[in-house]
Amino acid sequence: MLNVYEYFKKMQDDNVILYFKGEITNNLLTSILQLVDDRLERKSEDVKVKKKVFSILLECLQNIYNYQQVNHPENEQLQAATLMVRRTDGAYFIVTGNYILKEKVDKLRDKIDKVNGLSADDLKAYYKDVLNKQTESETGGAGLGLIDMARKSGEKIDYSFDYITDEHCFYSLQVKVSS
Repeated sequence: MLNVYEYFKKMQDDNVILYFKGEITNNLLTSILQLVDDRLERKSEDVKVKKKVFSILLECLQNIYNYQQVNHPENEQLQAATLMVRRTDGAYFIVTGNYILKEKVDKLRDKIDKVNGLSADDLKAYYKDVLNKQTESETGGAGLGLIDMARKSGEKIDYSFDYITDEHCFYSLQVKVSS
């Protein structure tokens, strides 16, 4: 028998601030950001930490939203994404997951590995370099999102790719923000 209370209690014990699974739409994006902002406000979180969490969450959501629109407009299942924001003692974790084409995995892995391999000073220089080049990524941005997340969090980006079909992977990303 389904015990919803057990799920509820587990999420409460794990300090889950927000959990969402489904398609990220423009309207939903705004609502999610407002909800997390309100919850952080109620927790009386430090303004700097709140800004970091909010900024990284915004970047993660924009990446999912932009990616879904570009790559999977015809397949509702592949537009599904998951998002979780949870708080532990001393840190927030922003976790996302969405489907991507296998052909994009190597390029994305290389970008994350490059960002993860840079020091704080090198990240700052790399950010400026990419910003000055002003080239657009496949989703229309300058490709600064991962760099910005690493800079703001001060942590390495944790990620994985789970191969689902011959053409698709499920891409998971976790960013830690210490408080």
